[in-house]
Amino acid sequence: MNGRVGVTAAGVISAIGAGIESFGCNLESGAVAAAESERFPGVTVAEIKCFDPQPWLGSKGIRVLDRSARLLAVAAKMALDDAGLSQENSETGDPSLGLVCGTVFGSLHSISSFDWSGLQEGPNWVNPTEFANTVINAPAGQAAIKHKLRGVNSTVCAGVASGLFAIDYAAEFLRFGRARALLAGGVEELCEESVCGFTKTGAISPSGTARPFAANRDGVVPGEGSALLMLEPEEVAAERGRIPWLEILGFGFSQDAHAICEFDLHGDGATEALRQALENSGIAPEQVACIVSSASGSPRGDAMEARALERVFGGCLSEIPICAPKAAFGEAMGASGAFCAIVAGLSLQRQAIPPTAGFVQQESSRLRLSSTSLPVSGEYALVNAFGCDGNNASLVIRLWKI
Repeated sequence: MNGRVGVTAAGVISAIGAGIESFGCNLESGAVAAAESERFPGVTVAEIKCFDPQPWLGSKGIRVLDRSARLLAVAAKMALDDAGLSQENSETGDPSLGLVCGTVFGSLHSISSFDWSGLQEGPNWVNPTEFANTVINAPAGQAAIKHKLRGVNSTVCAGVASGLFAIDYAAEFLRFGRARALLAGGVEELCEESVCGFTKTGAISPSGTARPFAANRDGVVPGEGSALLMLEPEEVAAERGRIPWLEILGFGFSQDAHAICEFDLHGDGATEALRQALENSGIAPEQVACIVSSASGSPRGDAMEARALERVFGGCLSEIPICAPKAAFGEAMGASGAFCAIVAGLSLQRQAIPPTAGFVQQESSRLRLSSTSLPVSGEYALVNAFGCDGNNASLVIRLWKI
């Protein structure tokens, strides 16, 4: 089966808003979530403050869910309700409805706490009920249990590109006819361990501000959250009387790791991912209506992406509006690609791309960023996710055409 795969619904919870409407409106207004953390004093992050899953999940059964699982379950609840596929009243759940989740660390705090307890107190004193959250696919498994998702359940770990890889994996699964509907996207939590990692590697912005592509950028602001798209084959959506709002088109990827944690400034891997995505979509560079960038304020990472974009798009790059939304919601790692895919979808739907929060002046004059929304003219959007671990991914999405 090589049919079309559409996006019929979505769910998102981020540091700048919960739900598609809130997320989109805050992006358009130029909101920035970066602030000194309430949980990690002295560190600037884009965290979901006072996160309470009960308005979406109720109180039953959430005590056993850690932060990652709660974030993912909330995004899944939103998407299922929006798609009309909620299974709250089902006894067994639909075996053709599943979940593909991208993440970098999974339930990192649960893993660390469990291991530390064993090391400090001995294996006989660890709490066995906490073991279920100590594997990287725990959030996906817990969300599936919570929402009775009896179909395929997969977790994809590919650095900051994990969310885009999950969307492509799910789309291919549907094209082969192995499922009728799949939630696809990503999740990442901010925890003591991940913040420590960002700090020790020197990735965090000393100024506490993410300035993608800016000449004075000095690092990233860590973020968190979850975003999921409901993907359905064209015929399945038609059977349910649903008209998709987006089509998942072409995907490109590469791996160019050359150091433990360092971007390849040559940008060969990012260039390859971009070219593959356009080729697999059957479109020329000038047909791209807007670009949602992976840029996060990383000095080397942003430079690499700019070089790759200039290689692939050449002279037409200056005509294509670009948004770097991580300036607003931070570097949410495994969730970033899914966040950016939703930004791209909203941009096509509204024919306007959100501003890049805090934008003043970029390093390259060939990149068309703005502190205000820019008009979009066309039906194709390109989404990038390029990581310092060498994982590079690009995805083309299209407005749904009947």
